[in-house]
Amino acid sequence: MEKKILIPIDFRVESLNTLKYALDDLKQEKSNIILMYSEYISDSITELLFYDPAKKIRELASSDFNDAIAIINNTHESSLHTIKIELFNGLNKNAFLNFYEAHAIDLIYLPKDYCLKPHKNGFDPTPLIKKSKVEYKEVAWASDLPTTNKDELTQLFK
Repeated sequence: MEKKILIPIDFRVESLNTLKYALDDLKQEKSNIILMYSEYISDSITELLFYDPAKKIRELASSDFNDAIAIINNTHESSLHTIKIELFNGLNKNAFLNFYEAHAIDLIYLPKDYCLKPHKNGFDPTPLIKKSKVEYKEVAWASDLPTTNKDELTQLFK
């Protein structure tokens, strides 16, 4: 049976360590992964009319981030069915629960020691997830505070 796993991200390579450890934890169980980025959305009618989630994801995802996802996808090919990036724009627990139910999430993996560092208009959904009383698992990893993107990519293989 395939599991649907939700992992909050900040479009930094280091945030993908949670994904790596989640896949290691699930072993050979097939998984559908949803990487969720949380951001505040404008209430301007003009901006809402031209809001394009796919364009926003392309703007936020660096080439290093996309490379890291491709590496993880190739490394865990046997246990990974899909990886999708979704934007979450809700402001409260009920909005998150609607997102959770709409995507039929089985389990959420949260970073234990890593604090998400969202871009402009982004926010860390961890407190919202914890308040929602849904099943989640915290994952810890040793962070050597890498100084370059290459170091962050290398850390995914430790």
